[in-house]
Parts: sequence; C-alpha cells; structure tokens
Amino acid sequence: MSNQFFLIIKNTDEGKFNWFKNKKFNKSAKDILKKNNSNYVWGIHKGIIHDKIWNKIKKNDKIYFTIGQESFKISGIVFKKIKNLKYGKLIYPEFIDNLQINYFLFFEKLDVCAVSYYELIHNSKLPKRIHQGIFEINKEYFSEKIKKSIPKKLPYEITVGKAKKRRTNIEGFVRNSKVKNLKKLYDNQCQILQCNFKLKYVNKNNKKSSYSEVHHYNPLNNEGDDDYDNMIVLCPNHHSEFDFRVKFIHSDGTTIIDRQGIETGETIKFSKNHKLSKKNILSQLEL
Repeated sequence: MSNQFFLIIKNTDEGKFNWFKNKKFNKSAKDILKKNNSNYVWGIHKGIIHDKIWNKIKKNDKIYFTIGQESFKISGIVFKKIKNLKYGKLIYPEFIDNLQINYFLFFEKLDVCAVSYYELIHNSKLPKRIHQGIFEINKEYFSEKIKKSIPKKLPYEITVGKAKKRRTNIEGFVRNSKVKNLKKLYDNQCQILQCNFKLKYVNKNNKKSSYSEVHHYNPLNNEGDDDYDNMIVLCPNHHSEFDFRVKFIHSDGTTIIDRQGIETGETIKFSKNHKLSKKNILSQLEL
C-alpha cells in the first residue's frame, strides 16, 4: 500500500518552488532528469528531513507540496528517490546552501490540488507548530477523506429542456451601511496578523483600492448583532474559513484555533478603536 506525505516549503524558497512546479530547470538539472527518466525533481535540505521519514518514502507514494501556511497546491507520485551529495550544486547553483541539499524526489508529473493546510497537519503525526519539512499523513485519516471525496453515481439524467421560472419572495437582512468605515480603519487589510493576501483593483471612481470583507462573528441568522463589536475585517480566504466554522477565535480574544481547539499559529489584531465583544466570542465556543 502506498504512503502519503506532505512537504512544507519555507517562504524564502518560493522561487525554487515556482521553478519546480513550472518545470523551469537549468541545463544541469535537465540532464539529471533525463538520466533518471523524470520530468520534475525536488531537492530537500538534509537539515529538515529525518532518515526515519526518508526511509519510509518509496516509489508510488504521494507527496503534497505547499508554501508556509497556505493550502496544499500541488501533488505528485514519487517515481524515484535518490540521496546524492553532488546533485544539489548542479540543480541549485544559486543557493549558498546547495551542498546541504542531498535528498532528491523525482516525479513524472504533478497534479493541481487544494487540500486544507490546517485540517491536514492537525490530523498527522507532527508537532503543532511547524515551518518546513516533510511529514507523514495518517493513513486512517486521509483514506477517509478520499472516500468522502468520491462523488455519488448520478441516476439516469432525463433531458428537461430550458429551466422553468418561478416567482418567489426572499427575506434578507438589512445590513449596517457603515461597514466601510470599519474596513477603512484597517486599511482594507485582513485582521489576521499572519495573512499575506492582497488584492488590488480599480474602483468605480477609477482609483486603486484594496479588497476586504466584513464578517459577522456571531452570525446574523443566529441572532447576532449588526454592530462593530460583532464584526471583523477579513480577506476572502479567512472569511470563508470563519463562515464554514473551520476557524474560531479563542476565549483569550487573539489566538486562532481550529475545530478541535488546537492553535493554528495565527492571531487576530484589533485597533484601539475597535474590539470584538466577549459575548460574541463566546457565542461560537463550547465552554
């Protein structure tokens, strides 16, 4: 049975990661790939991999790749693994520590994926706070995730032509019109301190602006108030995670935790002119 691993790449190696996934290798790397009948190669620094993990990796195992604390972006099936003291200097000549890059994974192809970072690492055998390295995925956890991801077989589909129209009455909330002031207070930046999401666009006044969203921490349909002390400014990614109850604010008012109550390594910042009320924070926690 094949094993599954995930590899977390430090943010300063983003360029190296882009070369890897976009197949932009130098001549020496291409020669090494040709010699090993592969299309992609990833080198691992000897300081971030243990022999115990390296010895477990074998052909046809699956590796998930990501940078920092982002979702896992690509994956690949291991075609070959090699420990070599010379390849690092040839494949990564511009890296000052290339002589320390001694472990190499070869792949025939890479696949695009979007696996949640926090949900995966908190269901694996590793420390709570990690920054880089390669780690094994719990088989029992991920086999269940794969099972759930298989779509049901659809019944025989009958052609019905154009969709019919139906008149309905929709009831909705009248939102606080002053949310723009709260966004302005945070300069349209996500309140999650570790967030690096930035989206610029040209607004209707033909001026450059940043994009952010306001999240009602205690949902309006849960009788939450439409007041500033129940609102936080987030990027679209974090907004979705809070909406779908993937992340929560700890009772300390700053630490971010997941569904199991485990710290994600993130914190939320507040302006001196704004805070989330304790009542709203506790409304989402089981105490």
